[in-house]
Amino acid sequence: MIKILYASVALAALAAPASAQDGSWTGYYAGVEIGAGFSHPGFDGASAVSSSDFSDTAFIGGVYAGHDWQAGQFVYGGVASFDFLGFHNQSSSHVVMDPIFGGKTHSYNYDLDWVASARARAGFLASDQFLLYGTAGVAVSRFETSSSTTGILGGADAVNTTKVGGAFGAGVEYAFAPHWALKTEYVHYVFNNVHAGGNGADQVTFKPSFGTLNFGISYRF
Repeated sequence: MIKILYASVALAALAAPASAQDGSWTGYYAGVEIGAGFSHPGFDGASAVSSSDFSDTAFIGGVYAGHDWQAGQFVYGGVASFDFLGFHNQSSSHVVMDPIFGGKTHSYNYDLDWVASARARAGFLASDQFLLYGTAGVAVSRFETSSSTTGILGGADAVNTTKVGGAFGAGVEYAFAPHWALKTEYVHYVFNNVHAGGNGADQVTFKPSFGTLNFGISYRF
C-alpha cells in the first residue's frame, strides 16, 4: 500500500504544471473518491473457524468535504467522509457430528456496507502544491452479523447494529490546477465488538477492523 501511495504522488507530480497552486490552502473543498478496502475482523467462537475466514478485499467509493487553514508551511482542518463498502456476506461454517442427531452445521456471517467519519487532519507543505498529512477522528458503521445452528436443538440469531469507533491514517494531496487537487489516503477503522448467538445458536464475537486506500479528486471553493 505504501508503494501505491508513493507511485500515485509521482504520477500526479509528473502530470501537473509547476504553477498549479496559485493561492492559499485555506478554504472549503469537496470531492469524490474510489479505492480498495481491506477487512480483517477478529473472531471469537468455534475453534474450527479462524478470524481469517472473514477477511475480505473489496471496492469502496464515496464522497468527502472539509475545510483547511494554512499557517505558513502548515495546513490543518477537518474533513467528513461517507463511503460505500463492498464487504458483503463474509461467511464460514463447519459441521459437528452428533451421535444422536447426526451432523449439525454451524454457520456465521459478517457484513458491512458503509462507513462515515469526521476527522481532523494536519500536515506540512513539502512545496506550495504538495501536502503531507495525518488524520484521526471518529467513525460510524453498520454491521450485520449472524450465528446459526441446524438441527432439532439448533437456532439462529441475527444482529444489525450501528457502532461508533475510531479512524486514523495518513495521506498526500497534490494541487494540480487552480482549485483542483488529487489525494491518496489510507484510513484504518476500529470498532467495539459485535456479539451474536443464543436461542440454540453459538455465542460468537466479531471484532471489526478494516482499512481503506482511497484515490480522490476535490474542488476548492
